[in-house]
Amino acid sequence: MIGRWTVLAGSATGGAHARAAAGSQDAHAVRETNGTLLVAVADGASSAACGAVGATLVVGLAVQVFAELLRAGPPRHAHGWTTLITTGGDRLIRRFDQAAAALSRAKADLATTVTVVLAHGAWVAVFAVGDGFVVARDRGGELDLLLAPPDATGREPGRTELLPSPRDGGRRLVANLPGLSGLAIGTDGLESMLIEYDRSRPVRAGAAFGRLFALTGDDDPAALDRLLAGRQVAGLTDDDRTLILAVSSAGESAVPGES
Repeated sequence: MIGRWTVLAGSATGGAHARAAAGSQDAHAVRETNGTLLVAVADGASSAACGAVGATLVVGLAVQVFAELLRAGPPRHAHGWTTLITTGGDRLIRRFDQAAAALSRAKADLATTVTVVLAHGAWVAVFAVGDGFVVARDRGGELDLLLAPPDATGREPGRTELLPSPRDGGRRLVANLPGLSGLAIGTDGLESMLIEYDRSRPVRAGAAFGRLFALTGDDDPAALDRLLAGRQVAGLTDDDRTLILAVSSAGESAVPGES
């Protein structure tokens, strides 16, 4: 239990990395700061010499940066949240660059995606570089693809924005979601199974999220790890996969079929 949230985190190494006797390139961190849920998820680039190091580094930096900004308490209005997520995103990119220099590594060696989510009451703020996704659930069980993976139209296959040099400075969004009861944050290794597409355009969160959110009520911290590492999921993707599920204690009992 993290504040008002029940959080279940799961991760599994993809088949390609397992066959090469390499570990997962994904990393994640979860923290509660002044009543605000803070989640960071990253997917180190397989093409980078130290992608796993970059992923671990950026989630640690994300927790530091946004915890500092939340020290005085969460914002109370949209402008405050927009300022916080913009300032935090810019600061995270700068600190990642500084950390790479301190490690005497070429920045490209640490290339990684990152998705940072802050949630307080009905407010959700997101900073993202790359192809992570965020799904929100309301008390009625309706799903909202809050942050979709980038549209693949016109994008070079296998190419995504990465730290340390995102061309657009990252994606930022702030939403006020009355009735918010759940959040799911994941890496691209799961998008083909969990996100529904219209041709190359992601359009909605798949129905499987309803069953995934229900796992948070099982009192089994390894349930999601086992699911992501199982044969059924491994047969559908060769990539590393990480998923964080967070259910609000204020809203979970109102969701049909999950009480």
